[in-house]
Amino acid sequence: MVSKIKPQQNNNNNNNNNKKKQQKSKQTQKIKQKKEQEEILKFKNNTLGAFSVLEDQFILNEILSEFSCEELIKYQGISAGFYILCNDDRLWKDAFFKQIKDRKEQVKYIQNWKISAISFLYPNNFQYTSPYIQLSFPKFQSHEIYTRWLRRHMSVRNYGFDLGHVKHIDSNSLTVEEFIRDFETPNIPVIFKGAQDGTGCMNGEWTTEKLIEKYGDTIFKIAHQDNKRIQMTFRDYVQYMKTQNDEEPLYVFDQAFGEKAPSLLEQYKVPKYFPEDLFQYSGPEERPHFRWLVIGPERSGASWHIDPAGTSAWNSLISGKKRWLMYPPAFTPYTVDLEDFEEKIYGSPPSLLWLLEVYPYLPPDYRPIECIQEPGETIFVPGGWWHMVLNLEESIAVTQNFCDSQNFTQVCQDLSGTEHDRKDYDQFKQHLLREKPEFTEKFKEFEFKNNQFVHSFDDEKYWNPIVIKLLKYNKLIDQDIQESSLDIQMPTSGQSPVFIVDNKFVVKFYCSELSGGEKSWSNEIYVYLKIKENEILHSRFPKLLSSGKINQVLETPVNEDEWKWPYIVTEFLQDKLNLQDVQEVPEALPYPYNFPSPDDDENDDEDDDEEEDTLIAEEKLIEFLNQTVYQLHSIDIDQSNADSNQNIKDFYSSGSDKWLPWKKYLKEIEKKYIYNHWNWNGLPVHIRSQMESYLPNDIYQLIDTTLEPCFIHGDLTDENVLGIEKSTVILNKQPQPPTNKIKNSKKIQFQNKIKPSNTKTVNIWEPTHLIDLGDSQIGDRWYELVSLHISLFAGNKTRLRSFLENYKLKFIDGSSKSWLEYYNQNPESFIKRAMSYTLIHHCDAITTITRHYPNYRNAQNINELSKLIWEL
Repeated sequence: MVSKIKPQQNNNNNNNNNKKKQQKSKQTQKIKQKKEQEEILKFKNNTLGAFSVLEDQFILNEILSEFSCEELIKYQGISAGFYILCNDDRLWKDAFFKQIKDRKEQVKYIQNWKISAISFLYPNNFQYTSPYIQLSFPKFQSHEIYTRWLRRHMSVRNYGFDLGHVKHIDSNSLTVEEFIRDFETPNIPVIFKGAQDGTGCMNGEWTTEKLIEKYGDTIFKIAHQDNKRIQMTFRDYVQYMKTQNDEEPLYVFDQAFGEKAPSLLEQYKVPKYFPEDLFQYSGPEERPHFRWLVIGPERSGASWHIDPAGTSAWNSLISGKKRWLMYPPAFTPYTVDLEDFEEKIYGSPPSLLWLLEVYPYLPPDYRPIECIQEPGETIFVPGGWWHMVLNLEESIAVTQNFCDSQNFTQVCQDLSGTEHDRKDYDQFKQHLLREKPEFTEKFKEFEFKNNQFVHSFDDEKYWNPIVIKLLKYNKLIDQDIQESSLDIQMPTSGQSPVFIVDNKFVVKFYCSELSGGEKSWSNEIYVYLKIKENEILHSRFPKLLSSGKINQVLETPVNEDEWKWPYIVTEFLQDKLNLQDVQEVPEALPYPYNFPSPDDDENDDEDDDEEEDTLIAEEKLIEFLNQTVYQLHSIDIDQSNADSNQNIKDFYSSGSDKWLPWKKYLKEIEKKYIYNHWNWNGLPVHIRSQMESYLPNDIYQLIDTTLEPCFIHGDLTDENVLGIEKSTVILNKQPQPPTNKIKNSKKIQFQNKIKPSNTKTVNIWEPTHLIDLGDSQIGDRWYELVSLHISLFAGNKTRLRSFLENYKLKFIDGSSKSWLEYYNQNPESFIKRAMSYTLIHHCDAITTITRHYPNYRNAQNINELSKLIWEL
């Protein structure tokens, strides 16, 4: 037995010895590494002195960046640490360009920016010999210097790929009319293939070799941050482009290339989609810059910006490859500073730095729209869109900005934005009308709408006297009451300005008929009058106290070409909380994006216990909405009101088609839904591209013609449902298991929150009123169901099922059944119609539901998403 065990003991001893050796080796290595780190730290402390307590990034960006070239030369001699920091190439580049900002001598690049600067500034005192090798100090380590070096030497040829966000379309297969309808009018970017086919620029005339041959001595405008006047011949620029290692390379961006090299204008063409440019009538002296030659190496590009004067742009890539990133006007890119928006200074970091240090940490609903532009392709960038460009390869392109009939209003809006711009607007108008008098009506329409907003709604001096006169005119307040004795609260949100006076009156004005103001006003008055006659509804809406138009109130009547400002006055409902106050919509996912951990859920439960959240009386909410919405949908459409209400007039003048008013509205929102989703960005891009194929070819097929049209509220959001809090004693609640919903949501079902234990007092919210009938119209109750489920029910299918079960549908054949029975009869058809209305809805329903349920964004296709939202 002993002899058999001995070999095993030897093996164990060997294993133990090996482990001891490995442990000793690791300890030795740790001691060595620690000693090396101590030496590195000691070396840095010795060479930087008191500066060693500062981050290298701070020293470079905040201290050394203020130095002149002479000071950089002087201070590099202090120590090894200062030598390394003062020899950073970006530091020299910025210092050099600052120093020569207004000088007209030509710049020549030699190996790096330090040598280039010294050669330029001290031509008689510096003799360059190649190769120039800087001193090396291996013990000095700097993460900032290292990452700068990495970015300067980084190849970006394969940095990014086309995600399919932007369509690439053959220009031979897309007509001008289709482009205007599908892209320019809805303000959506697109890429055309072959738009420059057959031109000289695509047939070898715009290679760097050919351009040097013809224009080598021409001085094109070279761009670098805020310095736009770097003097460099094209030959010298190409030499720089081929040899540089800049993190943010210089690039040619010349708006006068057509004057410097006229033959270039003959070698490209304006794509067929952009025949109109209204700025051309301003004349050569006053016409804004509109065309640019753009040439740059890889890593060059433009940081986040919006093109000037509200113009749109097209950009044709002749050679190379570009990565485009874009945000619609409603989004502001992270890191952009809007404080200097008027001056067009946005403070965003360079393209490559943004992509490396910001982009990876963005939450999925804040990622930009992306595409890759290949040689021969032309991209259309709509006016108002933020865009950033990174050249993935050495690239040559030509671009033009323009104003045409489609973006005319946007350009006017931008030109008339400030007092200085107003002069530009007046000049633009004068020149255009001289050549194109047919634009007279367009200018009138713009000015009619724009003049309403000359006085901001928070301008107390202008609006308060009008509100008081209006209340006195309608005998709602004493005639001798002074303005100082009234508390007038200014509007904070919404399309129409709303003023609350003394917590007694709500005064609501309606914006111009171009925004549907007159129609909205007449609809709201009509519905209020019908509510007054309804036993259930009259106690669930505020009372209408008066209505009219402002020209009846003002001592000086408004002119015919001015908006009459229709208004209503309703009672203010005191001591009410809206549903949003107790059922919060989760905020957009924070930056940087972090998924909650299980521990977060436990902590949230503890926080919720401490905060004493208000609970929602679920059954009463469903009962209130069921009764109120049903009664609202049952309001009769009275033909006697047709003369004063365009909606009713259309209803009765449409012959046998009573759906005509709703069909008109469907056509309006059909034009906008694609652009809306681009702007909202709540619908994942891979699903966004499936919308058109999901919706019926004929949008009228969404209408359920087995039902009669009815008056709908039109804006059933959680802000428009008011209620009261009541204290009540309930059994204490048990901690709930984690859910897949975003944390801090307060949509709790009262029945599931209790356990047989001790009692406590809590607040219960019960609904009492609906408000805001400004969007009411004759329409389809299915459209109303979207806002009910997404906003009021917060996507809670238990609530939805209960509502559908108690809502009785009356069909035109005289039969009736609950909406839930209708669902069970054909769930697929129900889901298809409901999801289609969700997609085209004027409210951002998808963003709301995906904030309540972030996992919905993981749906693979639109059918899967529709079931997640609507399948019971």
